[in-house]
Amino acid sequence: MMKNLTDAELLSLVRKENDEKAFAILVLRYNVALYKYIYARVRLEDDAKDILQEVLISCWNNRHNIQNPEKIFNYMCRAAYYSVIDWQIAHKKILARQTTLLEKDEPSTFPVENQLIAVEMREKVDTEVAKMNDTMRKVFISSRWESKSIHEIAQEYGLSEQTVKNTISLALKRIRLRLQTDHWLSVYILLTLCLQFLNGTAYMI
Repeated sequence: MMKNLTDAELLSLVRKENDEKAFAILVLRYNVALYKYIYARVRLEDDAKDILQEVLISCWNNRHNIQNPEKIFNYMCRAAYYSVIDWQIAHKKILARQTTLLEKDEPSTFPVENQLIAVEMREKVDTEVAKMNDTMRKVFISSRWESKSIHEIAQEYGLSEQTVKNTISLALKRIRLRLQTDHWLSVYILLTLCLQFLNGTAYMI
């Protein structure tokens, strides 16, 4: 039976025949351990699940580049390690940005109710950014969170300036669609809050 095959044998099927069943068996062997590893570092269940999914997708997409079939778990752990680092960097920037915004907001100008709505919106944006592929996420963070120019981003990631522009446009479109699809905020209120609370910040849409 396939489940009795070694990691190397399963990975051989995955690489040579694109065998999804063989890959599923590898996932079943290690997904719990990977999840525990990720969760221990992020302490957020939904985020840990999202990171795990990204890691597994990355492993499948890069299956032909895995050099040592007998150490597939080590490969998965490295992928998880780097994904967690990306999450931690993004999460720290999010918390710093939110803290700065709340410190600057005057209570008389920004009622508590509006602050809570703005925080909820930012959380939804954060969730959508975390789901982006690696290139889109890095380009979006560089542009919106780090305020880098199109030229700087293109140079940093070896992309054309037009590709950077297109990537940012697609990322913003995804975020707009996410917020509109949730039906928790009208387009009018969405744009008003963006201008009122987030003008000049990472989340201007």
